[in-house]
Order: sequence, then C-alpha cells, then structure tokens
Amino acid sequence: MNSKPLLKLLLAAVLLASGACKKSTTPEIDETQTGTTASIPHLAGVTFKNPLIDASRADPFVAQKDGNYYFMYTRGNNLGLRKTTKMSELSQATEKVIWTPPSGTGYSSNLWAPEIHYISGKWYIYFAANDGGGDSHRMYVLENVSQDPTVGTWTLKGKISDTSDQWAIDGSILNYNGAYYFIWSGWDSPATRYKQYIYIAPMTNPWTISGERIMISAPTNNWEKYEPSGSQGLGVNEGPIMLQRDQNSPLFLIYSASRYGGDNYCLAQIQLKNGGNPTNPADWINKKQVFVSSHENNVYGPGHNGFFTSSLTKADGTTVKENWFIYHARSVANTSNGTRTPRMQKLSWNSDGSPDFGVAKATGVDLDAPVNENAQ
Repeated sequence: MNSKPLLKLLLAAVLLASGACKKSTTPEIDETQTGTTASIPHLAGVTFKNPLIDASRADPFVAQKDGNYYFMYTRGNNLGLRKTTKMSELSQATEKVIWTPPSGTGYSSNLWAPEIHYISGKWYIYFAANDGGGDSHRMYVLENVSQDPTVGTWTLKGKISDTSDQWAIDGSILNYNGAYYFIWSGWDSPATRYKQYIYIAPMTNPWTISGERIMISAPTNNWEKYEPSGSQGLGVNEGPIMLQRDQNSPLFLIYSASRYGGDNYCLAQIQLKNGGNPTNPADWINKKQVFVSSHENNVYGPGHNGFFTSSLTKADGTTVKENWFIYHARSVANTSNGTRTPRMQKLSWNSDGSPDFGVAKATGVDLDAPVNENAQ
C-alpha cells in the first residue's frame, strides 16, 4: 500500500500517550453513544465539508496532545507534519517537512503510512520505507524529545523488526493492560509476496520488538481478497490500528481489507475476546466489515484510518465528548490510481461497546464540525 489521547476513551491515535492528559473530574456527556445523540443538541453552527484537503493525502493519521492535532500522510520521499487546533481547518495548517532520509540506504525511498505517537514524554514516528525496490519495505522508528514535534530533531532509532525480518508496512502501537505491542501488515515470506497479514509482537521499548511475530489476522473472506479489477486475488489485511472506547470496554483492531486501489477496499474489525491475550490468534474474534464504499454518496475505497477525540467543557461543568475517525477515499469509481483525499466523520458506539462507523459521507456536504470548534 502506498501513494498511505490516558482519557476515558483510549484511541489508537495516542495509544501510548499516558500522562499526556488527565481524566476529567467533571460530568461527561458522550455524544457518540448510539441512540443518545439526538437528545443532545449541537452547540453551534460551525460546519465543514469533506475532503479536509482537496488533494491526494493517502494513509492519513492524527495524533493529539495539549489541544493540538498532528496530521501525517504518505508523502513518499520524506515525512511532513501539520499542526492545528481545529481539524476542520486542516487545509489551512502549514505543512512542514520534518525529516528527509539520506540517500543510498534501505530506508531512502517510498516512505509510506507514517504514524506519530507520544510515548513516555517523547514523540515517535513509525514509517515503512525501502531502498527503491518493491520487495524491500521494512518498518523504521524516529524519536524526538521536543514536546512540540514540529520542532526539535528527529533521530533515527533504526529498523523495528522481529527475527524473521520480512516485508513489513503500516506499523502501529497497541497498548493493552499496561503492555505494549507492535502491530503491522506483512508478508509471510517472499514466496507468498503480495498476500498481506496482520502481525503482532511484544515490545521492550518504543523502538524494539522483544519476541517473534504472531499472525492474528489473515485475508480469508472474499471481501478481503478483491483486486482493483474486481477479481479475487491473494488478499490483503493492512493498516491495523487499535480502537477502544474506554479501559472497561472491548478492544478492537481496525484494519483495511482488499487491495487499496479498488472500490472494494474497506475498513474491517477483529475484537479481542473478554480476558483474551492479544498474542493468541484464537482470542481475536468477530471479524467483519465496518465501513465500505457508498455508491449513493460517491465514496469509493474508504480505508487506512486513524482516530481522534474532540471535547468541550460547558459552563455548567459538563464535558461533551466526541469520537472521530479520519480516512482516505476516492470520489470516482473504478479509478485505481485516483486521488485519495483525507476525510473525517464522527464515530458512534453501540451499547455493547463496539464501534458504529455509519455510512461514508459525500464530499461537498455541510457536516457538524468537531465539538471543540464550537462555542456555547
């Protein structure tokens, strides 16, 4: 795949940012609980339209800290970062190139799907890159000690891999019950190249895997095997990212399925069963599609997403919280090389703690902006 906060709600965008925020001591209203949003009026008339940026910005990801949102996407030859306090105004934020790889290395080319995470007082970026050859992608880690990731120095910590050292992309962090895991998409071996699985491995620190990789999801369903032509292929599971409503709710891993260039590209889930072990494949259950193309709304191939939250404390002391996801999609069907623009939508929760992504919204339509952008 290429040209790709602790608060009560624990989302993947800031999976390891414990200590970055404190729990609120004020009452909360969760606007994203399915069945309750209708009784909670929106606070003001601020709206936005998708796409957030009217240009190809594949593999969007957002991290948040201290009221700021940090946006990354696949640039190819370097890593860029935008900083904003209002996600609906992302297009107005200055984009800064924060790191360019040296030439002639295994990570000099095809930098894909970067993710930025705040972990134990430092910033880390996880990205895939290669030497210019398609079969040589591996995951790498950068570190920045500055509290503002748009400044300071990014230092390469090195490649992050288990001993198999196979093709790997789309690395992310999973934090569960105080333990940290690296999750990514990869090949089993060169002999089965292009068939992508989801792997997990425990971590000893933000740049080191401590055990062997374990495959926790394989493309076994037809909806995971579509090629851009519409035919069935080997199958793709990629772009894994953690999602959990709060510490007492079920843990989900959201991923993208099928080949990225096709209209059948979609978001899907697996769920860790109650009391399960993230490294036990049998404990991951309830695999299903959760967000697909909308022909009615001209949204095609939605996928490779991230999560963030928005909150506003009102005069009466109550805090309104919303949960959002960012993703890329195309507006024209059957265009495998079409522009993948970044879009965002509000995420709801079902009564059992599972996510409700809803239907992909059309571009050019007014949508309520995140609640933090509204004044009471």
